[in-house]
Amino acid sequence: MDMNKLYKAAAAAGIAPFETRISNENIITVKLFNEDVENYTVAENGSMKVRGLVDGKGGVFSSDRVDDEVIDVAVKAVKDSAEYGQPVDPEFFLGGEGLEYEDAPTFNEKLAAVPASELIALGKTIAKKALAADKRIESVNVQVEYSFNETRLKNSVGLDVAQKTNYVIIFGSAKAKDGDSVESGSHYEILTGIDGLDIDGFAKKLAADASDRLGGDSVKSGKYKVVYSPNCAAALLTALTDGFSAFNVEQHISLLEGKIGQKIFSPLFSLEQTPIGSEPFCSAFDSEGMPCKNALLIDKGVPTDYVYDLATAKRAGKKSTGNGVLQGGNVRPAVMYAHVLPGDRSLEKLFEFVGDGLYIDDLGGIGTGLNAQSGAYSLQAGGFLIENGKLSRPVSLITVAGNIMTDFNDVIAVGNDEKTTYHGIKTPSIAIGSLSVSGK
Repeated sequence: MDMNKLYKAAAAAGIAPFETRISNENIITVKLFNEDVENYTVAENGSMKVRGLVDGKGGVFSSDRVDDEVIDVAVKAVKDSAEYGQPVDPEFFLGGEGLEYEDAPTFNEKLAAVPASELIALGKTIAKKALAADKRIESVNVQVEYSFNETRLKNSVGLDVAQKTNYVIIFGSAKAKDGDSVESGSHYEILTGIDGLDIDGFAKKLAADASDRLGGDSVKSGKYKVVYSPNCAAALLTALTDGFSAFNVEQHISLLEGKIGQKIFSPLFSLEQTPIGSEPFCSAFDSEGMPCKNALLIDKGVPTDYVYDLATAKRAGKKSTGNGVLQGGNVRPAVMYAHVLPGDRSLEKLFEFVGDGLYIDDLGGIGTGLNAQSGAYSLQAGGFLIENGKLSRPVSLITVAGNIMTDFNDVIAVGNDEKTTYHGIKTPSIAIGSLSVSGK
């Protein structure tokens, strides 16, 4: 698209300020069943979102096409929608002066040069090794997906920033059978490069996640010490990170309303937002062009502050924290990427510390069983019994019930087995002192 032509057309139509967000995406996906390639796709997508003010009122337009033929349509749509739009403060269109951005190196040139044939070979190797890891493994599915995204945010008052990101997600699922007992398991990793991937380790974890669950049974209902795996801890923490949104606080739907500066969690629990880094969820700027900064959200059990976009910051008499995130057609403050600070115990040492309890590595029904406004949850779960400091038999057909506000105040230990999860949270395993479990 001829950007100069687009901006000239917007100015001629009386749209000022005017802003464009243009993204280009390239995704290569390889799907395998056992060692056979079932599906291979290459998708290239572009998208454009524009907004602007006409007589102080906001208009917007979005399109999956990014070419000169959309220019007239985009300008007309912004002008037409502004006629019925809400007044928007021109200050919410940032100029480029005075803004300093830290480096968020989320693009790996070496990964971008990896041919598709290597991704296919990687998937086949993982499948082969997982099948060979245990004779009880009947079948394996592996998906290797390479993603590239480039976003440029530009406006008519001087802002012009861009970010490139690429990464690989490797996801595997396996089915194990032993007599009449059939179980499935899965394992995934989000990587910024594949050079350091432990292929043998990935395949063994994938196979074990299925075969180790064979013969699982429930436990007696009661109170248990629980170790949540990184995936499960991250799933629960999504409701907590939502609580830091200043917009949610304004709407009185935040778990943390009125709790800043209070010690409401365990002193072993600290949470940092880390948009500046090399992880796929990192970025040097937010959806409004504000520079992002790393900052502690919870310091040894004490929430430090909410996160703000330009609008909520102005209403609160504060400065944006660089947390404006485009959600649908609106920008709202949100934590983009968070990191639970690790402890010094390995997973095995965590089990030894707990002594007797449950290791929960599977939670179902997060979308409906976790109330983000109260923190209460009741979820189907699975995992393993911890006896005398070691994992023993697999556990299934149980329900765990708690509240993330009280549970994370009852953290008794934090592991060092950090994992980047698809929830946008990097966390190790976390041990909770007491949790209600419904079983037999």
